[in-house]
This record gives sequence, structure tokens and C-alpha cells, in this order.
Amino acid sequence: MKDSILDRQDYTEKAYRCQYLIVGTGAGGSVAGALLAERGRDVIFLEEGGYFPTESYTSDISAMTAQLYRNRGVFPLLGKPSIALAEGCCVGGGTVINGALICHTPSWVLDEWQNDYGLKGYGLNELKKYFETVERDLHVVRHEIEENGNLDSMKLLKASEELGWKCDMATRAVNDCKNGNSCPTGCISGAKQSALVTYLPRALNNGARIFSRCRAVRIIHSGGKARKIIVRVMGGGPKRIEISFDHLVVAGGAVQTPHLLRRSGISGLAGRNLQFHMNLKVVARFKDRLNAEQGTMFTVQMQEFDREGLLIMASNIKRHYVAMTLSQHTNEEINSVLSNYENLGIFTAMIRPKSVAHISSRFGDQPLVTYRFDPDDLSMIKLALRRTAKLLFQAGAIELYMPVTGAGKIRSLPELEQTLDRVRPENLEIVTVHIMASCPMGTDPAVSAVNPDGKLWKMDNILVTDASVLPSSIGKNPQGTIMAFAHEIINRHV
Repeated sequence: MKDSILDRQDYTEKAYRCQYLIVGTGAGGSVAGALLAERGRDVIFLEEGGYFPTESYTSDISAMTAQLYRNRGVFPLLGKPSIALAEGCCVGGGTVINGALICHTPSWVLDEWQNDYGLKGYGLNELKKYFETVERDLHVVRHEIEENGNLDSMKLLKASEELGWKCDMATRAVNDCKNGNSCPTGCISGAKQSALVTYLPRALNNGARIFSRCRAVRIIHSGGKARKIIVRVMGGGPKRIEISFDHLVVAGGAVQTPHLLRRSGISGLAGRNLQFHMNLKVVARFKDRLNAEQGTMFTVQMQEFDREGLLIMASNIKRHYVAMTLSQHTNEEINSVLSNYENLGIFTAMIRPKSVAHISSRFGDQPLVTYRFDPDDLSMIKLALRRTAKLLFQAGAIELYMPVTGAGKIRSLPELEQTLDRVRPENLEIVTVHIMASCPMGTDPAVSAVNPDGKLWKMDNILVTDASVLPSSIGKNPQGTIMAFAHEIINRHV
């Protein structure tokens, strides 16, 4: 496999050629490239990040974050408040750093896409075969209820049952998970079935090549066809190469894909309507020891309110992550909380907001992403925090630390209400890991960037197969949806 992955020192030519150039090696790009290579096409993957195999992963959070994430883990959506985006930038993309959750697209979302966007052929019945294929390819399994492990998740499960709220064990792409608690910085055991260990090896075994540390700068096009791409080799000085192709598949992610299209003067609609999920992280201290670090993330989902766009899960925990989550608190407060580390859990409330972002590509090489906070989202966030607090207190928490600047420890629901009465958008600490819908698929070129075949309007040979093409945010982890769409798009094309 390594022989087919080129790095900085390997680009001895100034120009290369292939039948299919795939920009991006994450969920959508890896599926597209594997399917094409298995059908005998000559495929090159272009990946801005480096190649880091499983054996190179360590427990050094700072070092692994710098290697596997874009901008060493810091990429903001600018607004009030600014939202921190965690985005993978490595061979395998976001599948290397996510929690391995694989979910079907909610049926009501698919109905919405068919009714509002005209997406015939993307209903539950049509996509079911692809979800099943993805589940086989990634060894998706249902997490089992545990007696002595993942106690933070088990507390959510028990508390949900006591409240009469729907809660279920998660389905994850893992093979013999060791509860190594390193999902966000690369699975040390190799149990997580990311694109790095599934679809990409399939593609390489069928002759594909990966050009790593290569940033797509501009698509050269004429006469309604893309001809070649200008590439800057990252970390290797100003060296540039060119790759010409018959077909281009853009799958660089919901920020980088529209940025590339806009910089290339191809799609004016790209990047105008980026949607995302908002993650609200809560640190909870319990009376008893959880030893939550001896577990893994997202093994349970509280789904009672998923139709309203709310999911609650136990998140990854290490001392480093506790300190980051409590960054709005003083060092003295953080040290005090960490003194009870074995009793702590970090929990995430994920919501499907109305706020949307815009990508600007006029300020140099990097995109600028701004968003306007929708007033309705404040009410939704308050409701999400109320429900999260109710669930955690039911689970036995004695102190909560909310993602609100200036809020101290919360010991009761009435105390939380006093805090929420005063909260303003700029007081909130929000992160996101799911971005989508920046090049939405549809039947009307006036409001969509790609047609239902995944082809860019007015361009004969450009497909988009990443989260960009989803018409709206889905309120669930999107990897399964992205991969199902990529299967359908490639099957329509070849």
C-alpha cells in the first residue's frame, strides 16, 4: 500500500495524467475512488494532508492533533460566537478522527429532500442497499450493553430509561474495539474502520495512487469541461505540479470543495449556504467513579428528541479534553475540577440549527467562513441544555459545567435556569464537527450546485461526492449518508 502513496520527495515530474482525479480521501472521495478503481479506471487521489498509518499513532494528543487536523485543529466559523470547526486533513480525512458512528439518514429528512429538492432516487428504499453495503464494508456493529465499561454512557442509558426517553446503543464502524479512547486522534488499535483501512486499500489494490501533501489550487477548464488541476506540494517549498484527467471528482469536504470551485471560477452558488451541527459540551461530576477514560465515545445515543434535532451522547474524555472544554473557566477552577478526574464525564448535546454559513474565497489561499447566528437557535440551545442537565442529574451528576462563559458550577435545574435567563449568543461555547450542504444537490440550477446525478451544473466532467452535496443538515452523524450518496453518484456515472 505504501508504494502507491506518494509524498513530497516523490514528485519527480511536473505533470501527471489519469482518467479520474479524486480530490480528497475522506468518506465521499474514498468510496468514489474505490468503486472506480475496481471497475478498471485509472485513479489518482489528491490529498492535502499527510499519510499516517495506524502504527504511527501515539497517545500524544497535541502531536496527533497537529498531524491529523486542518490548521493543527483550529479552524473557526466567524460570527457571534465564533464556532470551532474540527476538520480532518490527512489520508482518510474525517473518518480517521471521528467517533465511527454510522447512521442511516432519517426518513423524514429524505422525504424532505424528495419533496423540497426533487431528489428522486434518493429515498429510503433506494438508499437502503447502499447503507447495507457500507455497513458490510465497514464492519458496522451495534455496541453491546456493558456491566463495568463505558460507565458514562451506561449512566445515560439508565437515566433515559427512568425518564421514559428513547435511548439506544450506537452502531459504529469498529472491529473488536479495545475501548482505547483515542478516536479523535487516530485509533491506536486499528479497530476503527476508517477509509484509511477500508476503501482506500481497496482502491490501491486495484491500481489507484494517492498523492499526499498536495493541495489543489485551481481547476483549469474550458468549453464546459475541466482539463487539469494546479497542485501545490505542501511543506516542500513552492514546488507545483499539474495533473490532467478525463474526469474530476471533487470530495475535499464542505468547506474546501466550494472554496476550490469558487477560486476556479466554476460555481457561483458553491459555498453560499454551508450548514452544520452545533455541539454543546458539558462536563459532569458524579458521586461515584466513572473512570470514563477506560472506555470510548458515542456508545449510546439519547434519541427521544431527534425529530426536533437533538441528540445527547457521552463524548471522548482525557484530562486534555476536560481542560479544553472548560477553557472559559479560570485555571484554579479547571484544576479543582480535574482533581476529581475519575468522577468526570464529558457529554455532548448535538443540535440541528437554523444558522447557516457563507464561504468567501477572495482573501488569499485559505477560505474565510462566516455565519450569522439565527435568533431561533438560542431558544433551541437553551432547551438542549435543559434536557441535557435533566438527564445528567437523573444519572447521578452532582455538578455540571455548562458551555456558557461566566457560568460557574451548576448543582440543580433552578440554578441552570438562572444562568440561561442571562445567556446571550456571544456567551456560548460551541464547536462543530459536521459540515454539509455547501454545494447542494437539486433539480433547479438557480438554487443548486449539482444535479441529481452529482454532476456540477454546466460542467460535463466534474462530480461532487462529499458532504457538500447533501441538500441540508441531517441531524445525525453524516458519514453513512455521504458514503451512500457517493455509491449512488458513481453508479449513475459508470
